[in-house]
Amino acid sequence: MATLKVKDNMIVSYEDYGSGPVVMLLHSSPGNSKMWQRVGDRLSDRFRIIAPDLPGYGKTTPQDPSISPNLSYTAALIEALISVIGPPLVLAGHSYGGVVALNGALANPKIAKGVALFEPVAIPILSAIGENDAYAYAKAFFDGYISGFEAGDNQAVRKMIDFWFGPGTFEKMPPSLKDYLFTNTALNILDVRATFRTRYSIESLRNLNVPLLVVYGKRSPEVTLKIASSIATHTKRGSLVGLENATHALTTTHVEEVTALIAEFANKCASPDAPEDASSGAPMN
Repeated sequence: MATLKVKDNMIVSYEDYGSGPVVMLLHSSPGNSKMWQRVGDRLSDRFRIIAPDLPGYGKTTPQDPSISPNLSYTAALIEALISVIGPPLVLAGHSYGGVVALNGALANPKIAKGVALFEPVAIPILSAIGENDAYAYAKAFFDGYISGFEAGDNQAVRKMIDFWFGPGTFEKMPPSLKDYLFTNTALNILDVRATFRTRYSIESLRNLNVPLLVVYGKRSPEVTLKIASSIATHTKRGSLVGLENATHALTTTHVEEVTALIAEFANKCASPDAPEDASSGAPMN
């Protein structure tokens, strides 16, 4: 595990292995860089894998608790890491990591040659595109999750897990994973708050001129498809891929498919002859 000192009181920890063009992998919340390990291992014979821990996870410095949670702090750490490593060929993110990757590209289209988003939980996009009922439903659910935890429900995270992964998922998890989720619920809530504070516009999406791959699981809740399709259809070079029999856990349950998608996307992004309006594929069956 490597670390980068950003400022006197700020560091970012990250995994660094493999060789070749850089592929940066951003994990979901709550989680850490190890969540991408199985995909990263399969890519590492062709690419240099950089997998940072997002704020509060691993050894990465959390955001100052006196400041309202937002993506700017996370963005600053990722940008500092990229300034040392160099712009990645592909910046990929899963779930909350997808939110970080998308906003990084919106702020700086040259952050990477291409951006791959695996079920990004960018819920406020629904409001931006007029899906007001879907946004209100999700907002009410996560407001309830947060208020329940803050009122003393130490197992509130089970609701969040079942929302994204399907009813009954939490109960099937091994005790060690449940304990991890309980321990890191407070961090997850900070990430949820940061997610909902982020605002999008159709104009900003339409102006994003970077190859963008958006992947969703066909067994995930409908809201994930709405988010994924909104991003893919409103950006200039977006493409949408659906993975059969996949849920929000697609980066761990569909490792071979995810690995292949990233590798193929990276090869297209590396090609100097790639057309400006390239679309990397149709939904998979």
